[in-house]
Amino acid sequence: MNNQSDEQAIKEISVAQLNDLVDHNVTLVDVREEYEFVEIRADGAKLLPLDQIPKVSESLPSDEAIYIICASGNRSMVACEYLSARGFSAVNIIGGTIAWNLAGYKVNSGPVDQSEIFASP
Repeated sequence: MNNQSDEQAIKEISVAQLNDLVDHNVTLVDVREEYEFVEIRADGAKLLPLDQIPKVSESLPSDEAIYIICASGNRSMVACEYLSARGFSAVNIIGGTIAWNLAGYKVNSGPVDQSEIFASP
């Protein structure tokens, strides 16, 4: 039996569902480390390593869904649980960047542009 109530359950979507949303100016946060982000990243993702989330969570948008992606979906689930417990609408991306890339969706790689780093407003 699941101890979480429906209100506490973390929302999850597939990479296909995320791909349908990418053109709608959503907040897509990649919680992997920078070296992983440099290797490959979903187009439109902003880097915010998991260990940085507590430091900047107050600057994340509280009035819209925040889509969280990592390599496979584990670290992003940790981030979603942390943010959800603090009142954010966090959505985990099932399969993460690995699934995104395997599905053939647009990716970037190489040096990180300043615009690709989540910065506090």
